[in-house]
Amino acid sequence: MSLPEFPTDVSLTREETINQIISSIAMEELGISHVINAEGEKLQYILGTITGATGPPPTIEDVLSVNESIRAVLQHATESQTLLRSKLQNALASSVLTGPAGPTGPPGPVAISVDTTVTPLEPDASPTVQDDGDTENVILQFGIPRGVTGVTGPTGATGVTGATGSDGATGSDSLMAYSNFISNTPQDILVNGEVALNLALSAAPVGMTFTPDTSRVTLLNAGTYRISYRIRTSSSTGASMILLHNDTTVVNSGVPALVDPGKISGVAIITADAGDTVAIGISGAGVTLSAGTSAFLDIIKIA
Repeated sequence: MSLPEFPTDVSLTREETINQIISSIAMEELGISHVINAEGEKLQYILGTITGATGPPPTIEDVLSVNESIRAVLQHATESQTLLRSKLQNALASSVLTGPAGPTGPPGPVAISVDTTVTPLEPDASPTVQDDGDTENVILQFGIPRGVTGVTGPTGATGVTGATGSDGATGSDSLMAYSNFISNTPQDILVNGEVALNLALSAAPVGMTFTPDTSRVTLLNAGTYRISYRIRTSSSTGASMILLHNDTTVVNSGVPALVDPGKISGVAIITADAGDTVAIGISGAGVTLSAGTSAFLDIIKIA
């Protein structure tokens, strides 16, 4: 975006000066729109939705940090909008000095129009019509009595109670769900088995429940989830890591294990109902997980 150019001749009329002020406001608005677009691309990058842009899966701390950064930028943009709105109102309200009156022109034909805004009157009043124009323009203003107030209708049925949030309350908290889980012990897992998880890294999972030393995490809220998962193997020939949604393998979630021991990872997006479960599964062959952090499951609700 190029910088605005102003004329070198400063001998501007009052009207030309006001136009220049309005032009400068438009340029500032354009700059703010570029800033907001950049923040949108930042959010797309951290969520992994930009085509061709790859990187390690973000942690919840990364998502929260980017969210705070975007919130601060948007707050400053909103404050700038308030200042620009005030500046534009002042510019538009500036009067342009009027020159001397010209000679009186010939009388024109009388124009008749109707004001589309109807004045409401009391129910027992009579309709009215008046001319709000001048000698050359007739503007008819109508007054119409309003109807009497009708009887009160029956009370409607009670609405459905909202879903319960992670803190036991209903409302916006019920829309949130995020946590991550690990296994820090070696495991021998048979074919079609599931990886046991023994620790939630966050203080308390939000929007989900988990029992240590079990394989499945239960989602409390319906929605769209981004799930990243990985294992570290010490024996993996012929095995594949998969993501299980309830008892079904998520399409395209399978990641073949390396012939040599090592770490493999995957990412999937699923749409879940309240009460659905998520787990890391093993297919194709059994596998032995390494000592240390042998498995990792990160879940965040994105919609």
